[in-house]
Amino acid sequence: MATQSLTLGRAWDDTFKGWTNELQLGRKSMKSRRASAGSSSGWTGAKVGERVPASYAGQGSRADVRGRLVGIARGGRQVMVKITPGKNKTMRSVRDHLAYISRDGEETLRDQDGNEVQGADAVAAFGWGWQHTGPKMPEEAVAKLAFNIVFSMPEGTDEKALYAAVRATAEIEFAGHQWAMVQHFDEPQVHCHVCVKAEGMDGVRLNPRKADLQRWRERFAHELRDRGVEAEATRRASRLHQQRVNKPWQVTRLEDRGQPTNPAPAASLPARVKKWQDTESQAASSYDRIIGALHRSDDAADRILAKELDASLVGAKAQRLVKQGNEPKQDLERT
Repeated sequence: MATQSLTLGRAWDDTFKGWTNELQLGRKSMKSRRASAGSSSGWTGAKVGERVPASYAGQGSRADVRGRLVGIARGGRQVMVKITPGKNKTMRSVRDHLAYISRDGEETLRDQDGNEVQGADAVAAFGWGWQHTGPKMPEEAVAKLAFNIVFSMPEGTDEKALYAAVRATAEIEFAGHQWAMVQHFDEPQVHCHVCVKAEGMDGVRLNPRKADLQRWRERFAHELRDRGVEAEATRRASRLHQQRVNKPWQVTRLEDRGQPTNPAPAASLPARVKKWQDTESQAASSYDRIIGALHRSDDAADRILAKELDASLVGAKAQRLVKQGNEPKQDLERT
């Protein structure tokens, strides 16, 4: 029997599709793509990528969105996907990165076809093969020749499950591209490095934007959950999480390792702080209405979820922000 539809300013059906839009659970608008000057014609005339892989099974379904809300209520572990610094505009930098992630051949590198590469000479030959097979890679270019990406989860995550999830994600998101991956075990965070050749076999270049990175996070989290690992990929604003301090990546890296940092982190820009506060207020209002609707639902599971959200840090912060927003503003003209 279908659960009673919830009304949050509009009726929602049993797919709970409106929840995804209301809370922006993982969703970020895709801006129109535009290649930077020279990037699409610097060396092969490759087009800027427009391909978007199909959604994973069940994405946006009632179970999927409810699972995300449960993860928010319980403070589920968030996946991390980032493109690491590195210009990669020369073959030397690409070869150096392949050598780095393979620890000069000590760690096994696996490509998109599952071929294993081990040993310094084999890694060097692999880099030569990248340069001269498929889309050709010159010694120097005006656009990136490859992208270096890290997929990571907190300490204690099942290492085999993470490796399989990263590989499954890469097979879909980087289909048609040459890529290689390796897993590292030298830091508490369980992570894999993936190096992707920028130009695909069809001549279309990758052009990752924020929306693409968020989609990679969502699929990575889905693949982890499929393997029994608790993982979430909700946006920071959707969790009413405190804004990140604007730090250079080198500072963050030192902090992760427990080492002293110098110089101090840069101050946040006022415009960014204001934008964050507006987004936070909107999210808090959405939570307040969603929690209220869940409390009124005839479905016991909805009411249990409402109580969990109420008791969570997210629920408490949402109530506080909504209360602040409802407080009468001081009339400055009378002061």
